[in-house]
Amino acid sequence: MDNEVIRMQFTGRKPKKYALLGMAGGVLFMVGDCLIFCYEGLGASGVQPLWAQMPEWRFVLSAVLGFIGTALMLPAGISVYRMIAESCGKVCRILTTLYLIGVASTGYLHFSLGSLMPLTYISVLSEGGTEELAASAAQRWGGYFAGLNIVLIGFLCLGFALHFYVTVSGRSGLPRWFCLVGPVGAFALGILWKLVFAGTAAEGAYGSCESLGEGLIFLTAYFYHKKGTAGK
Repeated sequence: MDNEVIRMQFTGRKPKKYALLGMAGGVLFMVGDCLIFCYEGLGASGVQPLWAQMPEWRFVLSAVLGFIGTALMLPAGISVYRMIAESCGKVCRILTTLYLIGVASTGYLHFSLGSLMPLTYISVLSEGGTEELAASAAQRWGGYFAGLNIVLIGFLCLGFALHFYVTVSGRSGLPRWFCLVGPVGAFALGILWKLVFAGTAAEGAYGSCESLGEGLIFLTAYFYHKKGTAGK
């Protein structure tokens, strides 16, 4: 598929609108992460006994926000695909297709990595199970999907790497500092978040910046397509 065909598929303002939808989806994922991890004393990984003190609706709402976020990010993934396809060669386009699979899986990943284990833990306790049984059941769920999760996260990371490549190399036609308008900048923001909110209930939600970083990729795509339509 050459560049001209790609341009014919997506014309006018659609790519920019798609990109903004994806940015909104990234914000929803960030809010969903905060619902789970903004709790004083809560760790960022493993089974957390504090889950039993948290209302279930937080985990359920977080999962719902994740699936809505995925619906918004799917069309935005198309705008990223066009940016990569117009900036790079065939290999990059193939890798971006794998990235789109990762984007389509974000709602599942958000649920699997964020809500599934806490809801399992709480459910076992509510049915009279012991803390040991609840922890074992939660960990077992995590183990079932570990391999699939790693593969899908790998697909997402392909997109992160391609975003860094097209911005740092200048192929996108945007200033090279746009490499920060994505996961790289979000990583730095996460470190700042952890420092600023150290010792507070919000400290554990520093990982939500990663979700924001996924959305920032679409912001890069927005400016790429805005640049391409300037003067039209």
